[in-house]
Amino acid sequence: MLMIKRFLIATGALLLLGAITATILFTKPWDDLQSWRFFLTQPVVGWRADIFTNWGVIQPLAELNASSKPRVFERDLNSPDAVSYSLDGKSIPLSDYLDRANISGLMVLHDGVIKMEYYAQGLNAESRNHLWSASKSFTSTLVAMGVHDGKIRSLDDKVEEYAPQFAGTAYGETPIRHVLMMSSGIDFFHERGTPNRVDMYWDIMHDRQDFDKWVAKLPRRVPSGTDFNYIATDTHVLAAVLRGAYGKPFPQIVQDRLWERGGFGGDASWGLDGVGHAMGHLSLSVRLEEFANLGQLYVEDLILNGEQTVPADWFSMVENPQGDFQEPSFDEAGRMREGYSAQFWLPHDYDQEFMAAGAFGQYLWIDRRQGTVVAQFSVGEPTLFTDGEDHITPKEFATVMRTLARKETFR
Repeated sequence: MLMIKRFLIATGALLLLGAITATILFTKPWDDLQSWRFFLTQPVVGWRADIFTNWGVIQPLAELNASSKPRVFERDLNSPDAVSYSLDGKSIPLSDYLDRANISGLMVLHDGVIKMEYYAQGLNAESRNHLWSASKSFTSTLVAMGVHDGKIRSLDDKVEEYAPQFAGTAYGETPIRHVLMMSSGIDFFHERGTPNRVDMYWDIMHDRQDFDKWVAKLPRRVPSGTDFNYIATDTHVLAAVLRGAYGKPFPQIVQDRLWERGGFGGDASWGLDGVGHAMGHLSLSVRLEEFANLGQLYVEDLILNGEQTVPADWFSMVENPQGDFQEPSFDEAGRMREGYSAQFWLPHDYDQEFMAAGAFGQYLWIDRRQGTVVAQFSVGEPTLFTDGEDHITPKEFATVMRTLARKETFR
């Protein structure tokens, strides 16, 4: 009797898991925002490319218009089938990586020329893909522009000097520089504690709360500038600083200072909170070419229309950790952990290499030394690009990116 009971419990659990997976794989979760909390907690959401390209029915969006002077990239395309990479003494075809990583888009630029362009999972050149946290790197770029424009006097100024809604709060007293570094010292973690990331998204995206007010309640954990803690709220505060510094909505700043001047050739959108403020840490949806264009602008020193647009020391800040706690490292289990700088990630053995990174495998690899860019869309599960059996480890990912970034690969 006990064996039968155990069998029925196990069978029921399997049927429930199958129902959950089938629901996510074969329905349209964006049709019912009430299910947002459910879908947010399910790893298999990353298997659905159409979730990433239908973000506008999950969240209110502000539209960005293509530049009136769009950049036109030259193309000298190569087939992915002609490329392989070497890992631990083995030669592996690029197609193997594309399949295992569930790549939905890949673009490689050498000296501003598109050398490879690949789409899968139903995407094409006109598809707008949600960048998740890779959006953060666009926000930090605008912070640098704000300093150059004289709108932000110094990165060492406190947040509350530009965003008075945070006056008297833990965030308000924090220097902008430390917020850029993900070193705000705020008592909030993505994966543990209450509230955590799931609570945050439920409040902001389902209950339509004011993200500024939500963030303002968070207390201090440690002095700012003393450790690394990657949290969404830091980047939202940067967007609030920009709103105050320019006296404009954040999407308008993106449009005026980056999209139009940077020659971004496609329309895009940025997600909003319950009161219409853009969420600076995610929800930018772009075509693959616009994602790659940000990297190309960095290769070209962010010189737009012949004019310098960021402080000269910005590139050193992006290319290097700003504290020992930001250096690439290994955890207690020996797994590789990337480093961090100013809302960009740093690979092990970085040499003027840095990357924007978003959940489920959205990556923008920038190699300023070689003048190359690799932009990637993916629909991988959240743990796909981590150490683990059959995963794309950080070592393999960096090997693929460096292979594609080398000029010799396409000669």
